[in-house]
Amino acid sequence: MQAQPHVVPSPISDQAYRQMVDSLVDYAIILLDGDGTITSWNRGAEQLKGYVSDDVLGLNFFQFFFRAEASDTSVDDVIAELARHGRFESEGWCRRKNGNSIWIHLTIQGAPPQDGSPGGYVAICRDRTLRRSAERVSRRTEDRFRQLLDGFRDHAICMLDADGLISGWSDELERILGYRGTEVVGEPFSKLFSGEDRIAGAPDRTLTAALGRRRYEYHGCHQHRDGQLVPMSGIVDAIRGDDGSPAGFAVVMRDRSVQQETEQALVDARLALSQSQKLEMIGRLTGGFAHDFNNLLSAILGNLELSRRRIALDSEIRGFIDNAVIGAQRGAALVGRMMSFTRERPEWVRTVALPELIEGLGDLVFRTIGPNVTVQVSCSSPLAPVEVDPHQLELALINLIVNARDAMPTGGTIEIRGRNRRIAGAAANGGARRYVELQVVDTGTGMDEQTLARASELFFTTKPAGKGTGLGLSMVQSYVDAVHGRMSIASRPGKGTTISLLLPAARRGGLGALADEDIEAEDLDNPPARHLRILVADDDALVLLNVVAMLSDLGHETVEAGSGQEALGILSNGGQPPIDLLITDHAMPRMTGVELAAAVKAQWPALPVILASGYSEDAIDYHPADGVLLRKPFGIRDLRGAIERAVRPDPLENAGEPGDGAAPPKAVLGASR
Repeated sequence: MQAQPHVVPSPISDQAYRQMVDSLVDYAIILLDGDGTITSWNRGAEQLKGYVSDDVLGLNFFQFFFRAEASDTSVDDVIAELARHGRFESEGWCRRKNGNSIWIHLTIQGAPPQDGSPGGYVAICRDRTLRRSAERVSRRTEDRFRQLLDGFRDHAICMLDADGLISGWSDELERILGYRGTEVVGEPFSKLFSGEDRIAGAPDRTLTAALGRRRYEYHGCHQHRDGQLVPMSGIVDAIRGDDGSPAGFAVVMRDRSVQQETEQALVDARLALSQSQKLEMIGRLTGGFAHDFNNLLSAILGNLELSRRRIALDSEIRGFIDNAVIGAQRGAALVGRMMSFTRERPEWVRTVALPELIEGLGDLVFRTIGPNVTVQVSCSSPLAPVEVDPHQLELALINLIVNARDAMPTGGTIEIRGRNRRIAGAAANGGARRYVELQVVDTGTGMDEQTLARASELFFTTKPAGKGTGLGLSMVQSYVDAVHGRMSIASRPGKGTTISLLLPAARRGGLGALADEDIEAEDLDNPPARHLRILVADDDALVLLNVVAMLSDLGHETVEAGSGQEALGILSNGGQPPIDLLITDHAMPRMTGVELAAAVKAQWPALPVILASGYSEDAIDYHPADGVLLRKPFGIRDLRGAIERAVRPDPLENAGEPGDGAAPPKAVLGASR
């Protein structure tokens, strides 16, 4: 093997060393003695500070060079640091000769003594102003980006590296999913998925799809820190480097909890609207049914009363007829309540006796709640009457009874209680007031605290789809608030539910007017002294015949018309004896009773009119100026009362015939209404 030549290093001369140091213009190289006095100043230092060597040689480095302001680092601190580590590094602002400030990086190392001269220090400085500015811009950009991410309330951003590990986590994600950034950074993206989704490979499938498409949208659920599933949607964007290789992923996630609740509320509202429309349609159908049924009841009641008047007082048949009359009257009351429950009507506040109102609901409600449910009623005696709209109170009570029935799928007991209460102080919203407390108590399944807290919310229901609308208790609450009362609910799972209504007591006593009418107790043997010629218009031959029979029994002369046009023709015939009174049905084809009454009032304004209808006055657009309203079904007593109201005497004297537009004689008609 050939021997390598031995090379003896030759030392660099001091002159060569100085020339090399001076050529390094990007670095300021400064020699210091042991006291920190500047002994050497290269061209890089001249460019950095703006001073030539003659300006600075002999000056103290720490007082002149190191900081823009007075240095807070003493020579002793620097020497102590050099003694411990052999090196001192620092960064800070430094002022140039022209007054500008620059950011420098300073390194000081000890210089060993040479040729008997004491040791000193070497300071190497470099301008880092541009780099620091770039770093500050980068930090500001990152901070603004972070603020942008944290500013979204419905959206949140999660950054992943190329391996699918979480590298960025916004504050909004902490709010949505409960994880702090320190808990998830470095964890796999799959941590946010449920166990079932991880087993099914959903996380890997999502990232793979994003790599293939550059962007992938998904819908599903992420797992909260407490284990609950949060409905969310996300968009995954694949991030690639300059060479096209995967660099990571940006995942923009949105919490869909509120949206899902809103969508469900919209579905519930649509179902409630559909149910409301069904009820409205049922109401319209019920109105037509009620009208026809009331016509039949009118014929039945009229003929029963006519038959009763023709039977001897001591006849056994009279008792059977009385029972039939009671049954027909209850049927009429039942139809009236059905119509009330299926239509809107203005508030009608009156004094109501609760026991009679509850008893009046028996035929309509208690028989529809099923054979497994027992209803018990217990009211204090005497129980103060209340000032309410009886129709609205009936609706509220029916809602509560139906809810109680539904809470007892296997049967049970519903108890309706009534008692007098006196509430003083703030609980009564002022001074002491008298109330009547109406309670509906069931032995059903009861409610937990969460359900109880939402029980009276609009559209909230625990019943399955198609079984409830969530309107019942909210309607009751609205009604109770409207009458300045209060509603409270007490319930426990498995212990049943008690709903209490505090209703304001009437300031003066009164009797409820909801009981069935009494049977006609007196025979109408003495008809009124005035015998009228009455025109009867009805398209139903059975009802027409019945009304004519009752009028004849009351001693009046009748003229029959099968339609509104026929009635107008009779009134226009001047050759016949004058008509004293018009009794017309409302629901007639081609011309209704209201239209007929309006035509009569236009041509014969003094002619009294009685409008007979199975509909309510709000359903037929009735106005008292149209005439006296006679509700079907009606009996002889009702008919006689309507006639008396229609032809009540008037002190004004009028003369003339209907045919010429003048009023008939007052001895025959009296005043028109």
